Amino acid sequence: MHHSGADREFDELRRRAYGRDPDIGSDPAALARLRELEAAHRADARRRAVASAGDRAAGANVAPSLRAARNEPAGVQLMPQPTEESSSLASASTAPPKKNGWLRSLLARATATRRSRLAWSVGAIVAASGIAAVLLLILVPRPDVILRSTDTEANSVVRRLVVEQAAQFEIDPSTLRAYGSYLGLDIWSGVNAFGSRCLLAVLRAENTLSESRCAPPAADLIMDVSSSGDGFEGFDGRVGDGIVRFMLRGDTVNAYVHLMPEGDQ
Repeated sequence: MHHSGADREFDELRRRAYGRDPDIGSDPAALARLRELEAAHRADARRRAVASAGDRAAGANVAPSLRAARNEPAGVQLMPQPTEESSSLASASTAPPKKNGWLRSLLARATATRRSRLAWSVGAIVAASGIAAVLLLILVPRPDVILRSTDTEANSVVRRLVVEQAAQFEIDPSTLRAYGSYLGLDIWSGVNAFGSRCLLAVLRAENTLSESRCAPPAADLIMDVSSSGDGFEGFDGRVGDGIVRFMLRGDTVNAYVHLMPEGDQ
């Protein structure tokens, strides 16, 4: 079976949205195209389900007639001067089983009705699932940027900041992993003495620890960095007061910018 260009495009967009390293959140055009293809895919699935249910119902209605036709004799052999007794026996043997045929027809109609209802229920479930998926894409906020882990090793300055300014978390400096920089902040993760995951934001210009947070493995690790305080004012390239929320997601860190424009303050 050969996949069309649209199928390959659909598979690629789904991989970018739901695969190991999703990056479609930073590509609005690709995300919009994915929604369009998913909607078309769900509509096509509903059409196939309804058509299949109709074919099964038609086959169920025709089956009793075919079975009755097979039970009837193909022709009547004329006997010379049949007696009254032989005529009665022949009539009895060739008469169609009216009662049994009626029962089979009734059962066939009942079966077709159940299948139609089942097909309708399946279609309704598919439609509801599609609507829920679309609402999830619309309502769940998308990160402004996704930071990916790098091979950068923590230098002596970063290790000292972890030991001295985040001493309460007991983070092991040997577990530090870099995720690059965003808005003037170097983002790091690590593991503490209790097995909890930790996030740290280092203000690159001042070589100071702006924020740090830890959470158990089963909990979401969220770190909010304010635009004021902690020895600096504002984020590089962004105007307004607020926070940047960082969330650890496996080998990536999602960043969400929540700033209030200066005119609204």
